[in-house]
Amino acid sequence: METTKEVKTVQVDYECPKCETGKLRPTGSCLTTYPPMYPHKCTNCDYGETFTDKMYPYITYNTN
Repeated sequence: METTKEVKTVQVDYECPKCETGKLRPTGSCLTTYPPMYPHKCTNCDYGETFTDKMYPYITYNTN
């Protein structure tokens, strides 16, 4: 049997921990490790960080 449920779409973003102003964005590179790694750079300063499971920003859903 099919059921329906209303969900809320939310965007998850990552603020730069160095300047606290910019957002981290993917550089366009993907490191072909297992699991893949995604380098990000700040939109405001030279800070960079690499994530193994996410590319920011991304969309998720809340069922609250």
